[in-house]
Amino acid sequence: MHMFAFMANSSLKEYTHGLVLAPMAGSTDSAFRRICRGMGATAVVTEMVAAAGLSRRSVKSHKLLRFHPEEKPIGVQLFGKRPEDFERAAELVSNLGFDFIDINAGCPVKKVVNSGSGSALLRDIPKLTAVLRAVVSHTHLPVTVKIRVGWSPQEPVPDSFPALLADEGAAAVAVHGRYRSDMFSGEVRKLEIERIVRNSPVPIIANGDSRSVNDALDLLDSTGAAGLMLGRGSLGNPWIFRGLSTGKPEDASPLPGEIVSVIWKQYWMMSEYLPAIHLHSIFRGQLLNYIRSFRGAAELRGRAVGVDCREDLADILTELEELLSAERQRNL
Repeated sequence: MHMFAFMANSSLKEYTHGLVLAPMAGSTDSAFRRICRGMGATAVVTEMVAAAGLSRRSVKSHKLLRFHPEEKPIGVQLFGKRPEDFERAAELVSNLGFDFIDINAGCPVKKVVNSGSGSALLRDIPKLTAVLRAVVSHTHLPVTVKIRVGWSPQEPVPDSFPALLADEGAAAVAVHGRYRSDMFSGEVRKLEIERIVRNSPVPIIANGDSRSVNDALDLLDSTGAAGLMLGRGSLGNPWIFRGLSTGKPEDASPLPGEIVSVIWKQYWMMSEYLPAIHLHSIFRGQLLNYIRSFRGAAELRGRAVGVDCREDLADILTELEELLSAERQRNL
């Protein structure tokens, strides 16, 4: 059984050879990142931040840079297409306490790709290398890149791709095991990740469909990657990091009371930085991640979308604990 425990002498090693929470827009905010770090994630990354937004000092973009010291080591992920935007953004974020800068060359969302950013950079390697060069030359921090295994089965990244990124200064590469054409569905292409690992002079972090401890360990073993990045499988399930960090799958199965306790903890963390007028509408998205895969979940989710005050939340969580306890009894 793998054990993910590392010396704290290198923040980047906690990313390259550890258990990383993947950046997910609208999901991995500061509070959830803190929760995951507390569960055993060795590093986290911000939601993707527009390099252009930072360069023009957009308030919305700057809010995404907010983090708590408990999150460290933490990287900031930048997306965009103009090297000059990345230059200014890299200079800005370099002295804010981040441990590394990550470049998004993997987001498959249509709006992002149509702007020439995210996965679109996989089809424009000169642009991607120019962006990477711009960041490396304007920061003292390590720089990493997040990619997919290619644009489509007909356009996989070439064998030379990881070495090319390394030559331009990339310290590590995180690889989501799908093509852009797959979006978020279909099986993870483990053989393609393994091919990239085999041809890479820098550490590769494997990402994709790790929804259980065994899924994650299989991804690591089958690809030979240095580390693991967990995304959607951790939403509503931060305990997956605990199970992986201890090497005990049972540690990823919390009792109902602990689930409710963690939800409250996440709520209070979010209340530290969100104005009261927005707190409940934003928190609802996080809450729904925890209400699934048990008898009565659909009905409870239907009511949870209407939570707009602390009292509503308390009622929902009381019922959640009761339903989870009943589910646990049925499964004994």
